[in-house]
Amino acid sequence: MLNFKSLAKFHRLGQFRVLSIFARVALVLVLGAVCAPANAAAPYLDCSLSGTGNSLDAGSINVPANAAPGSTIKSIAPVNFTADCSPTVDSTNDKAIFTFAIKTVQPVKGYTDVYPTNIDGIGVRYTFNGPWQCDASKVALANSSVNVTCSGITGSAGSRFSFSLSVTATVVITGATSGGSSSLTTVPVITSKYADYAIWGSSFGLPDLYTGATTGTLTQVTCSVSQPKLTVPLPTVHSSVLSAGVGATAGSQAFALSLQCSPGAKVFITLTDSINPTNLSNTLQLTADSTAKGVGIQLLNAGSPVMFGADSAATGNKNQWLIGDSVAGPMQVPLTARYISTGTVSAGTVKALATFTMSYQ
Repeated sequence: MLNFKSLAKFHRLGQFRVLSIFARVALVLVLGAVCAPANAAAPYLDCSLSGTGNSLDAGSINVPANAAPGSTIKSIAPVNFTADCSPTVDSTNDKAIFTFAIKTVQPVKGYTDVYPTNIDGIGVRYTFNGPWQCDASKVALANSSVNVTCSGITGSAGSRFSFSLSVTATVVITGATSGGSSSLTTVPVITSKYADYAIWGSSFGLPDLYTGATTGTLTQVTCSVSQPKLTVPLPTVHSSVLSAGVGATAGSQAFALSLQCSPGAKVFITLTDSINPTNLSNTLQLTADSTAKGVGIQLLNAGSPVMFGADSAATGNKNQWLIGDSVAGPMQVPLTARYISTGTVSAGTVKALATFTMSYQ
């Protein structure tokens, strides 16, 4: 009996001790539940950025002959991005600080705001413009990073506030470039993040503005024109020499286009009828002040009439033809001009105009 009673007392004490332990645990849990909502209520901005993940379309880029380092050779159309922020508590004149940074690469040596591309001697500069509520007014991304502060985000919790940023990429000469044509395929990636107005030192990642993928063709202009304007006088002929009918020719006069070139490219040329740029035939249309009738002008290359084409340096332009490999120094394109009958010929003055466009490939 005594043993039984003493066991009973021990059992009750054990229950009391267990209950006391559980009571202490419950108290700790209650205190923890009180602290959590206080952390959740800390004010912050929830921001997103749309228009991200772009590739850069540089199009066709011509590098002028002997372009000096630092020269801008093309500004690419701006790309627009929209930031959308929402405060988690009622707010007055809040702000978000966006940081845009070049990923992994450093500026080209000698520059603070120009970054390398996949082509030697060609770099890119990124300029930010935030016209509304943002302090970036044509700010270049320099030393791999730029901060853009956008303020005036005011409203009740959950309300939305949007603003826009635009980024312009410019292509810059940074050194010597190779002659001919090259494909622009890679530019630096621009990463982005933001810090909200309250939790200084805290930042939140956003998608990349540019993926680094690029399309474009860069062509080194290899030749300059020695004679920007060339007049070719044709001999006077009697209308009777063209009376044999349409296609009869007379009065040939040789001349040459003179160029000054550097080596490294294949040089192509397109001749264009200035009076009728859509003319794809082998006969130039006469100017309005010409008084002769039934006559046109042909230009010949190595004895064959030249077919005219559009004023374009694009590779494969219709009726574009190869002059040859560029040389270091003077280069000439020998041609011949002559009359051709296009109908019933009557005497008078004859005048035609043509331009030529070089393409380096």
